[in-house]
Amino acid sequence: MESEKEIEDKGLFQVVLDDDEEVVQVIRPHKGRAWFGTIFTFVVLTLVIVPFAIMMMVFRQQGDGDSLGAGIGALVFWALISALGFVATALWSCKTVYAWTNKRVLIRTGYIGVDYKSLDLNMVGALSVNVTMVDKLLRRNTGTIAFGSMASPMTTQNASKFNFAFVYDPYRVYKEVKGYIDQKKSAQVAK
Repeated sequence: MESEKEIEDKGLFQVVLDDDEEVVQVIRPHKGRAWFGTIFTFVVLTLVIVPFAIMMMVFRQQGDGDSLGAGIGALVFWALISALGFVATALWSCKTVYAWTNKRVLIRTGYIGVDYKSLDLNMVGALSVNVTMVDKLLRRNTGTIAFGSMASPMTTQNASKFNFAFVYDPYRVYKEVKGYIDQKKSAQVAK
């Protein structure tokens, strides 16, 4: 029996589904893992920029008038970049949802509006799971599942083109998606 949240998540894809298409499964990225990158960047920027700004302001007291403006400018830059990072992560983590249907794999994301990407199941030629050192260190049991096709092969240049990023229990999800795709392809061959 599906929960209200699962039914609601499946409804997010209704605008792009064909008449004979059904959502099989919906997955959301792990928010804690998504936020880690933003918080890590914030800490690094804080450790680099804030001491620089303070140093510039100290030089101001020693008679260098331009350093006050540079110090304030560095703090404003730090505040803007940090705020943009937090807002972007909040929007991404709220809007990003992954799904597979009886016809294709779908990604719903966006910052201002809502964007959809799809890859037909019969076009999926390869799947891979990537569990990074950060995923392991955080012990979140998260990872990224990448989908490759002839139109969008998995290479280092376009590695993030069609991914389910920061999914919980990536090996289980990989097996479910791959099993479903293999089942659909076998059914097509049998016809």
